[in-house]
Amino acid sequence: MATAGQRGPRNILEDTRASGDTAATAYIASISDQDWYISRTHGVYHIPACAKGEAYALVLITPRGDALDLGDNRRFPFTISAREIAEDLLQDLHDHGVFVCAGARPSSEELAASSSRRDAYYHRLVSEGDTMWARGHSFREISDLHRRAAMALGVEREWAYVPTRMAECPACGERVKPEVAVCKHCGAILDAEKAAKHGLGIGAAASLGTTPVSDGDASGVQTPEKNRNVERKR
Repeated sequence: MATAGQRGPRNILEDTRASGDTAATAYIASISDQDWYISRTHGVYHIPACAKGEAYALVLITPRGDALDLGDNRRFPFTISAREIAEDLLQDLHDHGVFVCAGARPSSEELAASSSRRDAYYHRLVSEGDTMWARGHSFREISDLHRRAAMALGVEREWAYVPTRMAECPACGERVKPEVAVCKHCGAILDAEKAAKHGLGIGAAASLGTTPVSDGDASGVQTPEKNRNVERKR
């Protein structure tokens, strides 16, 4: 039992909610095609990939509260400004096309500068990949980052080869490249609009005012075998 002059340990839990000016915000813009997740003691943040066809992705950052452990069950609360959080999150992401906007939206100058910085970084990675590949032609030395840089720049490298995903032709079941207009195995029209645009199939013949040679095939694709059959009929 403690005497009157003694006190037991106290459990002190300070309020760590944000205080002060919480209206100040910061905006992070990203032209990267990659999602980023960053974890901090004051929260987990997601910077989304820039959607195809969009100029950038935008993330709103607000102030957060945190606390410093002083020991003896004491915690010192403080507020982190939105700008400080944004700058901290982007420590390793500037070279990937992620930056803090000066305003609520990125300016054209900021986007151009970020794009130039990212491309320069990717060119360095491609050069580094070329050097490593020349040493021993080992795929183990090439990282996913090197491959991503090559694909982002649209440069072809043996070490950055990515197998093309094949699809099955619904007519014959053979493997074909995705988004092809005509199956090379059976001649089936897989995309009528694209086939007509390139002068293939029934749609193209109709647009020219001619009758396609079907020879029992609804696709209307002329094949060597069909040509021989037409010659025999003549």
